[in-house]
Amino acid sequence: MTKTTETWRLLVDEPASGAWNMAVDEALLDAVAAGRSQPTLRCYGWTPACLSLGYFQSFEIVDVEGCRARGVDIVRRPTGGRAILHDRELTYSVALPASVLGHEAGIVPSYHRLSLALQAGLVFLGVPATLAPVAAGPAVDDRGPICFDRPSAHEILLGGRKLVGSAQVRRAGALLQHGSIVIEPQIDTILGCLRLNPEARGEVGRRRLETAVAGLAEVDDLDPARLAGSLAAAFGRQFGVSVTAGRLRPDELAAAGDLRRSKYESAAWTKQPWSEVAGKTTRTR
Repeated sequence: MTKTTETWRLLVDEPASGAWNMAVDEALLDAVAAGRSQPTLRCYGWTPACLSLGYFQSFEIVDVEGCRARGVDIVRRPTGGRAILHDRELTYSVALPASVLGHEAGIVPSYHRLSLALQAGLVFLGVPATLAPVAAGPAVDDRGPICFDRPSAHEILLGGRKLVGSAQVRRAGALLQHGSIVIEPQIDTILGCLRLNPEARGEVGRRRLETAVAGLAEVDDLDPARLAGSLAAAFGRQFGVSVTAGRLRPDELAAAGDLRRSKYESAAWTKQPWSEVAGKTTRTR
């Protein structure tokens, strides 16, 4: 059944494993691409804490023993980007037909449009969020493996530091964008979960991240449900739609369960080398 784009769905999910969270996001992308589901904004947490790798990122960067010692799970995302530690944060995802964006359907313009909604939702709650300029980032790509060490164009900043790290993937005329809204950075944990050179893993690396990443706890103790509601209202205003609370349908739950078992819980997917990933991707940011 084809849904209209006049009403979007809001899902506010309980914290779940990394494999389940990524499976649900991909299932929503597939359902929207097939016309079975309306555009969907989802907000969720993670349990246990989880290190997510970008689609292209080499598994060799992961310190498996370091993750295990800290009780941190590992998953590979369907989207691009670099490693993110999902702990003390709220993750959002939005799946929608690219046609909804009209002339802003390109990757960078769409990223800007979605970031405007994220920014507006945060500002409504008193968070002085701004957007990184198009010129954000170095002239030479010397970025490390951690997503929050430096912003990309249009990413959400707080006091000039990165507050929201996002990534996007496209499939069959639809797009999925999801990202981490940091509440309290866990810098020592992520440094302990990655194989880094001594300088990057030591005091120098920790100080660099401290000056690069921000958290909502600096502003207020925002309840995740309140934050999700504000984001939903902001997306509604940005796209001129009604965003109403809903839940996953049985077919979406079944699709997510299949993806979790066959893909996101699979070592073959999580650990696959970059050379294998590179030839299979759809467009990512």
